[in-house]
Amino acid sequence: MSLPINRLPPEIISYIARCALEDDAIDARLIVPLTHVCRYWRNSITSTPENWALISSEWKGLAALSLERAKAAPLTIELKVDALTNDPKLVGFVDLLLLHIQNTTSLSVGALNSIEELAQALPNFPKSMPNLRSLTLRGGRKLDESRIDPLDFSAAHTLKDLSLQNVPLYPSLLNLTTLTELYLGDYYFKLHLDVLLDFLEQNHSLEVVILWIRFVQPSLRDSQRQTPIENRLRHLSITCDENADGRALISNIALQRGAALGVHYGHSGVTLTPMLSGISIAHLRNLSSPTFMEYRTHQRTIRLVGQDGSFVFNGYCGFGVLFEEFSLFPLDNIREFRLEHRAPSVPEELHLSSFPSLEVLAVDGDFCNSPTLLPDPTSASSLKTLAFLDCFVTEDYIAELAQSTSNRKNTTSSSLRRVVVINTSKTKLPSVASIARLREHVPVVEVMVGRELPKDLSWRGSDSPAG
Repeated sequence: MSLPINRLPPEIISYIARCALEDDAIDARLIVPLTHVCRYWRNSITSTPENWALISSEWKGLAALSLERAKAAPLTIELKVDALTNDPKLVGFVDLLLLHIQNTTSLSVGALNSIEELAQALPNFPKSMPNLRSLTLRGGRKLDESRIDPLDFSAAHTLKDLSLQNVPLYPSLLNLTTLTELYLGDYYFKLHLDVLLDFLEQNHSLEVVILWIRFVQPSLRDSQRQTPIENRLRHLSITCDENADGRALISNIALQRGAALGVHYGHSGVTLTPMLSGISIAHLRNLSSPTFMEYRTHQRTIRLVGQDGSFVFNGYCGFGVLFEEFSLFPLDNIREFRLEHRAPSVPEELHLSSFPSLEVLAVDGDFCNSPTLLPDPTSASSLKTLAFLDCFVTEDYIAELAQSTSNRKNTTSSSLRRVVVINTSKTKLPSVASIARLREHVPVVEVMVGRELPKDLSWRGSDSPAG
């Protein structure tokens, strides 16, 4: 006990033990070596039930020890159903588990060949888990959804997170109304589109829905709905191939301000426009006057922000023609536009005419020192601030900026009042002479070495030009 490490409080030692567990740990095997440090550490770790709350069917001996030490702590259980029935080393494992099953808050079941297997392996499931909050079911192969559902989730009032991978939405699951998160991965989805939409709409507590599904004929039929479903989703993610699966779903789901929509294609050469064209802007409820737009090309992210919230669109796909999605969004009131371009290819010029009210344009163009898009400020008469981060801003472009702002009487010229140029290296900065010429016509010109643009780029100074 004289060593400093042995004078740590027991709760700190227990915290260290839990930190030793990896994010994908399924049991407490990584904690066991820490109990061999000394008797003090062993007593501190073994006397904390939460340290032993991870249970798996991989190692029966460790599961028995963990269940004993976990006492009444909430359990996270990982099971492989085929091993329970075929591995002789796991004989009696279920009987051992059933003694503590009521403490389960998270259950993950893999290698599932039929729902009947789960019902047989865990008698009286899910009623035997009155505190179950998270359930993951992974099918080892395609499950036959035509079979009678042996489970009853009508009383699963505590279940919040449901993840189904190659497991159909059985009737008992369709009755769930308490979910906050749903992941559905099914490459043989036979449920009618409207049944799925009804399920999403009836779950008023749903906040996050991730759909990785492929409809099979003749299940992919046009929805009979006349208006998109109402919901409270703050994140909807859809992964699909080059077909109408995702579009049919998106066009029938109304998202509110503050929600995020993610579209992921299996084919990298597809652009977003075919998917977005299936969305009526009216479906993005309450998004009437966005004033801020952020566009990131490396993840194909569009974020529209209004006074009371935002709508985010995420898409992973080929880059195609940059900016082609903009025509699908309301841009009339956009005051600030931030573009982060990290694609390996050089994009075409950014035309600001789509943003009639634009006052601030910030471009982050870090991609292998290639010439970046150099927007013509005369195409946006309201533009007051132009900012660049890690862009290849040429001497000629600086001269063009100076020329476009030299004639204040010409109403078609830019009303540019502030230019910010930031690079991570001094060698990439414009020359002192070119900046001096620009300062003759622009009130504020900031040139510096750094890695971030100022958060507030709005112009609040005087309109008088610099001397």
